[in-house]
Amino acid sequence: TWTGEEWLELYPPMHTARFWPGVLTIGDLVIVSGGAGADGREVDTIEFLDVKNKKWIQSNLKLPQPLSYHHMALCGEYIYIYNWDGYFWRMNKKNLMASLTNNDVHHWEKLEDAPKWSSLLQYSILPVLVGPFGIFIFEKEKWTQISKETSYHNTCTASLNGTTFLTFGGSRGLGGDFQTRAVQY
Repeated sequence: TWTGEEWLELYPPMHTARFWPGVLTIGDLVIVSGGAGADGREVDTIEFLDVKNKKWIQSNLKLPQPLSYHHMALCGEYIYIYNWDGYFWRMNKKNLMASLTNNDVHHWEKLEDAPKWSSLLQYSILPVLVGPFGIFIFEKEKWTQISKETSYHNTCTASLNGTTFLTFGGSRGLGGDFQTRAVQY
């Protein structure tokens, strides 16, 4: 936490050191999944930060495969995972939350591959991807393009504000044409 003068460490360190994880907040829990470990290799572990009690909970639940640079989103009753290569999975939120209190191992359901190099919006009713090939929505178990707008940038961050899409940053290719602006669509 930034005090205005310095950073204060309010929470203990995670069990697994990682960078580039997927992160999702549900109530007082922060879910941190995957990422690259201290040795640079991708990991498949999932940890939960209980913000109220200031403690980390290690879960027996694993990602479907080691991942980094991936997105997590809560849409309706499901937690979705999307990675830049277009792989797409889901798990019922109840099953994910049950992994905190029991040793039942639930599995991620593999879904139809999604368009690559996009950003998965959090907290929308249905999964929505915004990326260099337009806007896509996952409905009735398949991806449908709802906009062919191509001014979105790969590796951007996207947000949904009511019915307005906002994109932030990104690039038009690896290593070039980085964007510093926020764009409303």
